[in-house]
Amino acid sequence: MHCTGHTATHDASRQHPGVMTKVMWSLRRSMLCDARHSTSNVWSKCQANVRFELHRSPLDHPEQSRYNKQPLVCMRRGASMDFPPERIVIIGGGVSAARTAQAIRDLDERCTITVLSEESLPPYDRPPLSKEALLTEPAPPPTTLLSLEEAAARGIDLRLGHRVVGLEAEARLLEVDGADGPVPYDKLVIATGTRARSLPALQGVPRVHHLRTAEDAARIRSSLESNERLVLIGGGFIGLEVAAAARARGVEVTVVEVAPRPLAGVLGEELATCLQQWHSDRGVRFHCGVSITGALDRGTHVELSLDDGTELEAGCVVLGVGVHRDLDWIARAGVATHVGVVCDHDGRTNVAEVFAAGDIACAHDGDVCRPVSHWTAAIESGQRVAHGLLGLEQEEEIDEAYFWSYQGDLRLMSVGHRTPLAEMHLVSGDLASGKFVVEWREGDKVVGAVAANSARDFLHSRMALRRSKEALAR
Repeated sequence: MHCTGHTATHDASRQHPGVMTKVMWSLRRSMLCDARHSTSNVWSKCQANVRFELHRSPLDHPEQSRYNKQPLVCMRRGASMDFPPERIVIIGGGVSAARTAQAIRDLDERCTITVLSEESLPPYDRPPLSKEALLTEPAPPPTTLLSLEEAAARGIDLRLGHRVVGLEAEARLLEVDGADGPVPYDKLVIATGTRARSLPALQGVPRVHHLRTAEDAARIRSSLESNERLVLIGGGFIGLEVAAAARARGVEVTVVEVAPRPLAGVLGEELATCLQQWHSDRGVRFHCGVSITGALDRGTHVELSLDDGTELEAGCVVLGVGVHRDLDWIARAGVATHVGVVCDHDGRTNVAEVFAAGDIACAHDGDVCRPVSHWTAAIESGQRVAHGLLGLEQEEEIDEAYFWSYQGDLRLMSVGHRTPLAEMHLVSGDLASGKFVVEWREGDKVVGAVAANSARDFLHSRMALRRSKEALAR
């Protein structure tokens, strides 16, 4: 069933011509539709008394040609619609894939949901991998977000070991390693997340690890339990979390960072300097402003060469130099890509019935590109996509860009962003103590805030950020 005109509420910029509909409804609310004017979600949730006529004209979009095959339809008043359930396929095995599937099922009991994950384990929580998974005794199992038992009970077909390698958008088919044949869909959510970036100098070198999976965390934990000297390549949030966990185990830790200060681009020079000093006071060594030029396997350890001539020995090397998104197979299907999959706020891409959620998504607002990142943003993205995919309205939300990082006994929380025009203001505490709140302000507007071990004061700054964003939205 497709509707246009005064019965449909949608963003006019996403209309697709081709379906001419004359509808008279006795529903208490107007129909909701997505970019394809799909109203199947309404029929999955209610019984409608409806009398209507469908007049179909030639379709301008090849991917919509299947609707031309249906004859003109008339139904008597009082009849209930009974459409085949929509086939919704979600690609991914992380938090956004799990939460999107659960949110869709919460909103629609009738559609079929298939989750295609290339991993061997059901979706699990990843933030603990750099903290509790390295420290807690005994080693904790992954915190499952969508178990096979829950998936079966909720009618979600969770398929592990299924890697999607191709998309035929016009035919709505997926090429999947591990499947007997192409997997069809009516609506598709791409939630494949990111992959760890590598360095050419460390390709194929033993004792070098990334930290993206539970298996990665188990290997790193084994090295820490053996008290092997740890070298971290990259001083980002995850790298510093691992550094703090290793020091808590008494392991010797060295951080190699290409920037002058760890996280200086995110936190600014002054705050980044204080953070580095906090870790240095706890025994972490830093080599900043340098990069890796080579690595040699010495059997019992790896010898690393830096571009300033320094040589480092490591029993374990953890590489944390950022992430990349696997976009080739997506772009070949005609889906617009940039830093990630280009989409609007609700995850809609330029290809009909294809959505993006989580870290793979790259929301564009005019000329501004905002890749989705961090755990809370991935969950919120999945919720928005679930509503948008089903054509359901949702309340406008304020994007706070909230995240946290627990580095030993240093609890960092952040909202908003440090902008080029913003000035840093110390709101409470002092930077050297490891207990403080700072705000970044443009004039009298708060654009970002960071707190360390100051949850209550951080809440005040978070509310100030919300007020500033609400004022800008008016």
